[in-house]
Amino acid sequence: MDEHEILYQEQKEKRKRSLHLQLLDKTKVRSSYYTCSKKEILILQYVENFNRQYVQLYPGRKDLLLCPFNEFDVRKFVCTSIRPTQPAFKELYDYRSCAKFIADYLSYEPLDPPHELPQKLPSPTYTLKVQSGNCFDYSVLLVSLLRGFGYDAYVVSGYATRDITILDETKTDSDTIGIPSPTGLSSEKKDESSSAKDLAEGDSARYKMKPPRTLRSHFIISQEEKSKAAALKEQENKRIALEKEKAKLIEDDDELKGLRIHAWVMVLPGKREIAEAFFIEPSTGRIYSTDNENYLGVESVFSSTNYWVNMQVCYDGLKGIQFDLGDNSKWEFVLLDNTQPGATGNKGNGDNEDNVSDDEDENEDENLEILDLPPSWVDRISITKEQFESKCPAGSKTMLYRNARVETFAEYHRQDGMVSRYTFFAEEAREFYGEIRELFANRKDKLRDRIRIPYTGKVHEYFDPGRQHGLKEHIMYEGKTTEIHFFPASRSDGLVKRVEEYNKVIEYFTEREDKLIYRSVTYERTDNIDGKIITKMTEKFERNREVPAHEDPAKKTYYLKDEKIKVIYHLDDGRIIPSYREFKKPNADQKASTLETPVSFEVNPYIKPPKRQHLYGQLCNLMRSEQACIQAIKNSDREVSEILQARAAEEKDISLVISVYDTIRNNTKLVSEEEKENHKGEEEESKTADLDYLSPFLVNYPNQHQLGRSEAVAVKDACLKSLKERLIEKANIIQGRLEEVTAEYQRRQLAYSRNADSMTVEETDEYVKFCNDSLFKIQILEKRLAKHKEAAPEKYIELDAKLKADSRLKSSS
Repeated sequence: MDEHEILYQEQKEKRKRSLHLQLLDKTKVRSSYYTCSKKEILILQYVENFNRQYVQLYPGRKDLLLCPFNEFDVRKFVCTSIRPTQPAFKELYDYRSCAKFIADYLSYEPLDPPHELPQKLPSPTYTLKVQSGNCFDYSVLLVSLLRGFGYDAYVVSGYATRDITILDETKTDSDTIGIPSPTGLSSEKKDESSSAKDLAEGDSARYKMKPPRTLRSHFIISQEEKSKAAALKEQENKRIALEKEKAKLIEDDDELKGLRIHAWVMVLPGKREIAEAFFIEPSTGRIYSTDNENYLGVESVFSSTNYWVNMQVCYDGLKGIQFDLGDNSKWEFVLLDNTQPGATGNKGNGDNEDNVSDDEDENEDENLEILDLPPSWVDRISITKEQFESKCPAGSKTMLYRNARVETFAEYHRQDGMVSRYTFFAEEAREFYGEIRELFANRKDKLRDRIRIPYTGKVHEYFDPGRQHGLKEHIMYEGKTTEIHFFPASRSDGLVKRVEEYNKVIEYFTEREDKLIYRSVTYERTDNIDGKIITKMTEKFERNREVPAHEDPAKKTYYLKDEKIKVIYHLDDGRIIPSYREFKKPNADQKASTLETPVSFEVNPYIKPPKRQHLYGQLCNLMRSEQACIQAIKNSDREVSEILQARAAEEKDISLVISVYDTIRNNTKLVSEEEKENHKGEEEESKTADLDYLSPFLVNYPNQHQLGRSEAVAVKDACLKSLKERLIEKANIIQGRLEEVTAEYQRRQLAYSRNADSMTVEETDEYVKFCNDSLFKIQILEKRLAKHKEAAPEKYIELDAKLKADSRLKSSS
């Protein structure tokens, strides 16, 4: 390692020791972490007694993990170390996503030595904060979360293969765990080469005579395809079997085979619609069946309710092992309480609540005599939003597989926004020479994916919609752009793809009004400033059904070097060759009368040949189209130059986008309820301070702060009169509305009494609904009027008191 790597590792260890000291601060945790309650001491004594009997009866079996030390060197029963908790993230509600989160978030540490049980089992809160642990730490944390989400989950203590215990994924293919296969395999390369060959041939094959069809039986063809598929499948199976045989030989060489201790998670059916029991490997998050060959034996199973010891013999791994924990002939339980799987526990409430005496000491002694599992000594597991989004220990994690190396990064951990990187190794037998795939997120330049093939120097970039110019894909070879794809819906010209070759540029279009679908330009290399000159341009068009085929151009070719323009028209119905016309461009001073007769071929001999003036007009249109094509090519070159310059600037100074909904990185501080109330009170005070009820009445007085007695009395009387008028007006409005609703109700009631016998059911229902609404309105209006009559004198008296206390009207008193 170089000095920078050594310095990085030293800093990492220093941070880890500092975090360890912080987590062992007794002032920051509750006392249950470093002390034992009376009930916990009693359960420890009971479990020690069980262990003594177990060792005496089965001296040849391994020790059980019953009461290890926690992070504070205090013995705790393993069942009380599990703390069922349901975090506030719906993404973790499914057992697959929950197991994947734990596998990615923690850093795996193999047991040392691998054939002995760990001496310590820290709390799941400690494991979550240090982001590292062994298989038992993983399993206890995962079971705590799964039981919190309602799964019947258990920690399994047993034996596993070397690859599982040391997290060796070098014998596993990356595509078997959901990682997409590399794009540069031989089959895809052949497809690329064939497509490139077809592109190179261009449209020359379009007008060639097709060879006669070879008549073959569809049945024979399908049988050949089936035989080929079967041969490929057999070859793949042989390869997999050979790899398994090699792995088995390597495993047989393991001196500790069958002795390597491991812990994993088991989920039993009965809850959360689980129909069949299965295993979860916490170090990888993958799901296995209960008879998987990677697991060689089981010693015990425990949860937050009880502890079970396996009494079955594991002859051939776990094949034939029954996980019915309620079968006492196969599983021996430790606690008499909660002997059946799926029980919720008693939490120390006692068996008989009716026999509660008044003496508290006597009651405590009676409860101590009843052996039940004490509640968990662990705090509620808290996963913050920062922890959930980081997903990796220290922001990054690397896994090595047989054919690839997978690196995962937390969002915003890297300055370039990379969240994943897959490095696929070369396989010469499959004509694959390696590939690097990089995934990005939150990039301002919308870069989503980048594929590098070092063997060929190819770089393929993918972009999300939203970029300027509608850039979708960018392909380069040896740093030179060869192909650019666009989102046609984001462009006004409908450009889909641009392909650059040594002396040719091809552009493809779609959904254009002028029906253009193809444009190519051929260059000739020179020594001038530009380095190339245009010698030939070609445009192709879709069929326009509104125009006859012999007048609808399918292809226009501009020969700039030879001063010629050739037009090939679309095929007529029932024809195998098209019509065409080739013009020789005239000089600047040449007139229409001296125009050279174009070389042409007309498929339909009965069509009247066009006049010279018509041909000259067509030539003029073609020359204008030629100039427009040249201008479009120049604009396209300028646009590509801008795109490449923008990409170079973006890669030089990468910017990441932070969502407005990201409260963590935006430093958004949530306002508390107390602050909201204070802010609301301040706003009301400011509104009251800004409101001057005398300002409309002081407008006509020049000296508003020094009024005479008569002026102050006049202002006071005018203000009180105005309030009185407003109160009377409001009372009249309410009274008028009440009389209006009452009159309408009485009118409809009278009409109903006259026509009740002849009314239909619908009309009756409508009348009942109207009556209910009217009575409700009348009741509301009556209450409003009564309340207004009661509050009006109070408002008048309150305003009079304010006017008397106003300093500007003191002379009126």
